[in-house]
Amino acid sequence: MKTGKSIRVFVMLGAALLGSACILQTAAPTAQIVVVTATKEGSVPLPSTQTPDAGAAPTAEPTWTLTLLPSLTHTPTIAPVTMVAGQSLSCVKGPDWKLYEWVAGIAEGETVTLIARAAPEIPDYYVVRKSDGKECWAFSGSSAISGSTASLPVRETPPLPQVTYVIENKVQIPLCVVYIRGKDETVWGANRLSAPILINASFGITLTAGYYDVRIMDCAPTVLYEAHDRAIGSDPTYRYQLIAIDVDFFIQNNLPYSICHIQIRTAALPAWQEIYNHDTGGSFAVGTRKDFTLRAGFYDVRITRCTDAVLPLITIYVRPGVGGFTWA
Repeated sequence: MKTGKSIRVFVMLGAALLGSACILQTAAPTAQIVVVTATKEGSVPLPSTQTPDAGAAPTAEPTWTLTLLPSLTHTPTIAPVTMVAGQSLSCVKGPDWKLYEWVAGIAEGETVTLIARAAPEIPDYYVVRKSDGKECWAFSGSSAISGSTASLPVRETPPLPQVTYVIENKVQIPLCVVYIRGKDETVWGANRLSAPILINASFGITLTAGYYDVRIMDCAPTVLYEAHDRAIGSDPTYRYQLIAIDVDFFIQNNLPYSICHIQIRTAALPAWQEIYNHDTGGSFAVGTRKDFTLRAGFYDVRITRCTDAVLPLITIYVRPGVGGFTWA
């Protein structure tokens, strides 16, 4: 059927009458297909109904495509591992606050986030992130940790820095021998000095930060300092050694008269200094002794009897283990 240039076809599927005139089966539901064609502007499309021939090809049923949306995976939120500093801490570039360069301080009571841990052979050291974003290594021994540190990744240990180990001489004698060896070595090796460290002078040597045995001797030679498994590193305390040993000793007066004054001088302190005066120190009679403390070194000593007679000069070497001097 054609109306205005618009064609609409209605196909009606009628009920089929099967069997004898006396038997009527239930009619199958009808399907109606509506095809709408384009029309000119202003025209109204009209429906057309058509019942398909019995021999017509069956209408293809629609094909349904099932699309499965990806299932949502629930990712549990892992709580951060945190540490509250139990004391003021140095936060440094590697897992040893004595050896590595300083980055930042962690105040007592400050909370930081742990983001990595050191190798198992370096326990209690973690890479932390401060609230300002700085990352560095800190020791946790005195601090409280919240969370499982086992979940943290292991961070590789950074190379040790080069440091200058400085020895300053504040005793009253030059230093002539400096031995430095690795903490696991058994032989001291060569003297590190090519010339003595004079009184009030200093000497520096470049080393890889680590743990060392150190022995420092004067020119007598007497050992003035010895330490084993000593840290030499970036922390100021551990890259500097002051040799300024005060020695306790006594003087025994076995002279046949009392002493009223004792004065001393050194090559670095040439003016006479009084270390004993009977007016303030009491009697220093025959057969008695008095205790003194002086910086290690060589001293010229001038003794004055209570009759104002000055005895010839005496030179003494005040050093560790000396005990005392007996004047007779």
